[in-house]
Amino acid sequence: MRYKAYKPSGKCPAYGVILLALLSFLGAFLIEVCYVYLLGFVSNLFLRFLTVAGAVALLCLWILLVTRWAKIRSVRIVRIVSLIGLILAFYASRCVYVDLVNEMWSRGASEVLQNRSSFTQLLGRWGSLFVSPGTVFSSLYRILPNGVTSVNGRMIAGVPLLLIWLIEVMLLIVIPCYTAVATASYPFDEAADCWLSKREEWPVVYVENYREVRSQLKVKNDSPLLEAIQGVHYYHREGQESYAILEFFRHRDHTGPYVSLVNVKAIQSGPKKLSHKMITLCRFCDIGQEEAAELYERLNNEKGEVGKRSVSVSEWVNDLNEKMGRGGKTMSQMSELSSAETDTQEIVIPDEEAQDEEEVTVHVPKVTPEMEKEYLNKKNS
Repeated sequence: MRYKAYKPSGKCPAYGVILLALLSFLGAFLIEVCYVYLLGFVSNLFLRFLTVAGAVALLCLWILLVTRWAKIRSVRIVRIVSLIGLILAFYASRCVYVDLVNEMWSRGASEVLQNRSSFTQLLGRWGSLFVSPGTVFSSLYRILPNGVTSVNGRMIAGVPLLLIWLIEVMLLIVIPCYTAVATASYPFDEAADCWLSKREEWPVVYVENYREVRSQLKVKNDSPLLEAIQGVHYYHREGQESYAILEFFRHRDHTGPYVSLVNVKAIQSGPKKLSHKMITLCRFCDIGQEEAAELYERLNNEKGEVGKRSVSVSEWVNDLNEKMGRGGKTMSQMSELSSAETDTQEIVIPDEEAQDEEEVTVHVPKVTPEMEKEYLNKKNS
């Protein structure tokens, strides 16, 4: 196994470029047409907010799906093509917006709703505006100081309306374009011809020598990193302790050759307060498809073994209570008496309950994962 970071192959099928450009434009245009008409007749602030959020969510989801279908492994081309499609769709939606405002100003909003134009008429007016950008921008300049819709009884015009338009540019162009780029940045399995878009995170044992791993990678020595990946074991978390995360990238039931390893370090940030720091050891590390599949299967088996053999702390405590004898205080009562700074606590059992002993001192150990593991091994043996 050798370390090799994932880099997009740069493959760009011709059908993928056409698919991304065409579908990104058509899908974005249809979503934004609905968005324009809903905002044109909805004055309630909350409903307008839901309309905006829904339009952005649908647009990002559509762009994500189209980017996966296109299978373009060049982030640069995805950025350019998706940006062109989104800009054209946004310009087309401004044509729809200008046409709607002109209709509302000439006939009134209620008349527009009652006597709707046919789809053919709408397409004709939208098409004439689309090929006349000067008319579109002059109309927008005329709409800006007057406004067209009111929000909660207040007409939006001037600077507030301009800010809303700028926000719309970011929501309907920038964010979907970023979604396309982020999707194209995910690893693509050339052998299986699929995106490894399904990410699974597995908690594993904390990598203690992470500083050595990172320093050796800087001098192009990948042996410590590969040893750390090969030696990971499933870790059953029960508290706020440090641990590591091993990420697999899959497509359905297919495990790709890439993994990411991140340490989650617990840091004391205040009295009785812990914070966690993410320390990335590697991202999209190519360890080979067979090795990744074997590692995934091993962790899955270890998780199953932990589920079968694990005994809760409460069951362990009850078992220890039985062995300590009747009449004594329970381990839970002893734990309440113990403080966070000490590892042991002396408990005195009353004379009448201590049988022949005047005083019984019991040292309550601090329950640790190692102690529980030792107890489980003895119980199973």
